[in-house]
Amino acid sequence: MSITARLAILPPGGTELELETVNLPEPRPWEVVVEQRAFGICHSQLDLIDRPARTEPLVIGHESTGVVVAIGAEVTHVAPGDEVLLTWLPRLPRADRAPLSSRIPLPDGRVAVTHNVFAWGSHAVVDEQYLLKAPSGIATDLSCVIGCAVMTGAGSVLNGASDVAGRSVAVWGVGGVGLASVGAAHALGAAPIIAVDISVEKLGVARAMGATHTIDARGEDAVAVIRDLTGGVGVDFGFDCTGVGPNVERSLAAVRSGVAGTSAGGSLVLVGAPRAPFEFNGMELLSKSKSMVGVLGGLCSPERDFPLFVDWATSGALNLEALVTARYSLEEINVGVADLRRGKILGRAVVELEHG
Repeated sequence: MSITARLAILPPGGTELELETVNLPEPRPWEVVVEQRAFGICHSQLDLIDRPARTEPLVIGHESTGVVVAIGAEVTHVAPGDEVLLTWLPRLPRADRAPLSSRIPLPDGRVAVTHNVFAWGSHAVVDEQYLLKAPSGIATDLSCVIGCAVMTGAGSVLNGASDVAGRSVAVWGVGGVGLASVGAAHALGAAPIIAVDISVEKLGVARAMGATHTIDARGEDAVAVIRDLTGGVGVDFGFDCTGVGPNVERSLAAVRSGVAGTSAGGSLVLVGAPRAPFEFNGMELLSKSKSMVGVLGGLCSPERDFPLFVDWATSGALNLEALVTARYSLEEINVGVADLRRGKILGRAVVELEHG
């Protein structure tokens, strides 16, 4: 069965996505063709768009919700007609088979490649390991952000820290991922939950996600304010969602100190991907008995963790309606990317697909 798709292709040497109509190949034995309902626009995709050394056309994106329309001969996890979530971490890694990376032949004979999956288009062709059956009861323009924004942000709180219930938390940088961290801290019963950003508008969204206090870092000494809010000691857990070196140093300074030989200090969880190497004072860790841990993809196992995220969303503990703050059509994909680059997206932006 031939399936025609409309895909956002990033040409070599270009930073403007081009919409192309392609005939999708028959799925390989472990592949699934998904007709997209909605997908997220993630900040990490800007790194791929801006990468100067690209020599092949690229298809990008890594979180979506859609419906299965075709499967390869070896696929048993999903079937045509199933609603699915697409993500970039294998749902249940297998020792006997690494998942396939997507490759899409283009009409001019070139082949568009990807890192592992793609989502920016009317359809996606993806290894079955990157798919989970979608929940019922959540609109697709909301569930589509579970595969990255929620996985990374909420997962960092769920898996990157020990039990946060009743413990103090600070989240630095409340874009889409940081807001999901705030939401998870709220769902897990942390208190207080302090959100730090340089955007008053984003801090307003953080309140809707469950933040109990917000700090505008443009006009306030965030470290000093956090210490004041925690009786002078600092937070039990910090979550740095910025990946910016000087900010990581500040977020570490705002974590509670321990006492050598008596008690461990608090922990800083690195959530945001650093865009450049950075330095920090190692004595802040050693002499104050603090700890720092990095978490990729929230240390999530999608098969294990996504059902919990869905429960939070359906119960209202995780406010996905507040998290998704902008919506675009596929034809507006470059507008959405430009808005994200300019800092105009308060939470997560999504693209909604129309199907007849």
